Amino acid sequence: MTPNTQSLPLKIIHNFPYPANATLDEKKSVVTNYLLDIKSRGFGGIVNNVCTRNYTKDPTEWEVFAFTADECERLGLRLWIYDEDGYPSGAAGGLTIAENPDFEATAVVMVKTELPAGEAVTVELPRGHQHFLWAAAYPCNEDGTLIPDENGSYTPVDTADCRCSTDPVTLKNPTDTPALALCFVRKRLYEGTHSVHNVFQCRRYIDVTNRDAVAAFLRNTYDQYKKHVPTHMNAGAGRIIPKIGQIEAIFTDEPSLMGCYINAGLYPHTVKDPYDDEMPLYPVLTYGRDVANAYASRYGRDLMPDLVHIFLGDTDRSKSVRYDYYTLLSDLYEESFFSQISDWCARNGISFSGHLLLEDDIRYHTVFEGNFFSLLRHMHFPGVDMLQSIPSMLCHSDYAFTPKLVSSIARAYNRPHVMSEVSAHAQGGKVTHDQMYASLCAQYALGVDIFTYYYGERFMDPETYTKYNHALGRIDAIMAGRTVADALLYYPIETFRMHHRPSDAQYGTYTEAENNCKRGLMAIQNTLLDNQIDFDYADYDVLSRMTVCEDGTLLSPHGDRYSALILPPMEYTPAMANLLSDTAAWGNVIQITPDTDVRAAIEEIPDRLTRRALTAEEATHGVLRLVRDTESGRACLLVNTNEESVTVSFTISGMKTPVLYDPFADEVLPCAFTPDGDEFGFTVTLGALQSLIVKEK
Repeated sequence: MTPNTQSLPLKIIHNFPYPANATLDEKKSVVTNYLLDIKSRGFGGIVNNVCTRNYTKDPTEWEVFAFTADECERLGLRLWIYDEDGYPSGAAGGLTIAENPDFEATAVVMVKTELPAGEAVTVELPRGHQHFLWAAAYPCNEDGTLIPDENGSYTPVDTADCRCSTDPVTLKNPTDTPALALCFVRKRLYEGTHSVHNVFQCRRYIDVTNRDAVAAFLRNTYDQYKKHVPTHMNAGAGRIIPKIGQIEAIFTDEPSLMGCYINAGLYPHTVKDPYDDEMPLYPVLTYGRDVANAYASRYGRDLMPDLVHIFLGDTDRSKSVRYDYYTLLSDLYEESFFSQISDWCARNGISFSGHLLLEDDIRYHTVFEGNFFSLLRHMHFPGVDMLQSIPSMLCHSDYAFTPKLVSSIARAYNRPHVMSEVSAHAQGGKVTHDQMYASLCAQYALGVDIFTYYYGERFMDPETYTKYNHALGRIDAIMAGRTVADALLYYPIETFRMHHRPSDAQYGTYTEAENNCKRGLMAIQNTLLDNQIDFDYADYDVLSRMTVCEDGTLLSPHGDRYSALILPPMEYTPAMANLLSDTAAWGNVIQITPDTDVRAAIEEIPDRLTRRALTAEEATHGVLRLVRDTESGRACLLVNTNEESVTVSFTISGMKTPVLYDPFADEVLPCAFTPDGDEFGFTVTLGALQSLIVKEK
């Protein structure tokens, strides 16, 4: 079986290998030869951008890109656009901020000074910072813990009128007890962040909550592609089957709120915008042009006195303020970046895809992105970044979280595809061919179905590359359809919004509540996977649109049915508590607390699931499965992420005449399927890193 182009992976190529001084004809020749080469290696197309030399400003390079689009059409290859000169997306190679320096990302930092009884302190504007926003002295205990009033608020003993001032601020403590002098200062969000510490380029970044900044990014990139290749912009946003000759999708890479300091000591070779390594790095909170006004408009109160709650508060009032702020920040980001780009793509006949920054740890979501459901629902093909190619890590660690989360978002909002940018970056490219293939199969089992490769062109010879790429394509051709999952697992973003405090530490610092929630969530996820129980994540919005059926199952608006709802250790908003106030009406609700024996609780779940498409006789560590209803009937993908063979027994339902198929060898294998009513029992031995499919004959 030779898979169609639509099922084959794509190769990412940013700059074709021609010298800058090559003639136009020479450049075109290189493009053609490259495309022929990757086609000979079993790829279905490319992800490409106009040459990054003199980014978007060289007419000749636009001719080359237009020729590339024409050649992809002639050769029957798919074409995606990569929307940036490197990453993170939004800078337009520096053109966005060059257009208006006020489009740059900004932050609020906290400068904290102990203020003994009866004394005063003067605080200078820190080096490299813009101006003060708010300053006040608050009573505290001897250990520096703030003392709240009876309402859970913090009442200052002194304040300073310093908004937008660069003059030194003086605060007094007129009491006979200690106080903390807190100065909240605005700065440009650059030093110490991902903008400086990455492996591409030091370059200032935009305020992704600023709609005008994102509009400038669109003018400088997206509109330029529309101008130069207008005849290739009619694929249709969200199209299920690619339209050869038209640009299928546009790929945005690692946008973020730049919410804390990371990667200290890591510097790229290229510095576009100089940085100040002597600039002090205080606890940091993403801010933005419109944040303070939007906060006042939405919540009816001034943000500045509330900053103390966000940075240091530990009362219920503080949790409420933090929740409000981080919710607003995510909403502004959603409206400015994701909604605006998605609307542009829909108007111009192209699908919106890409991935976000630091996806694989839910504690980072509030800091860098916000609610992934709210953001990625605007992508026609939501995506992930997978920097490692060790298959077991997609089952034996937390790496399954991102593809499982994003594929859940795609299902919740009826998106037809999930993309993964794949590489062996974490292994320095040093993985075996079988490890690469098994890691991709594992991602497929977790919901990914479009792969964009950073694996090198010479990672395999053409014949070998074709063998592996075609095997992956056969899996997609057979498994394309609607996933049949068993349960819902709640995505508890609210807990992190309530508890996260800004920090000056690398990657932030996290409270016991945040760490417990993350540990519990991952323990549930990994135990479900070990027990071959498939599930989808759901946030509050998704859950609120579920229908509870008479048999206690949950039904989504798109017809997906779940037998159970699993709640990790988490905080409940009033809205969530109200939604679940009558748990009996919700059928099978399984609540996990920090004291729960997660493995024991999850191992009891199979007996509580009433509609299972595939049941394992016993838990098998390292084996992933995916069941889908396809046009040809029910199909099941089994992936062994272990480096040794395993034997597993299953019962499968919803099939008439099942057979066992090896997509790599492209052959049906002997396997005894024992009928039992409307089910079949079977036992299969999966070789090391092997993937097999049970499908209709």
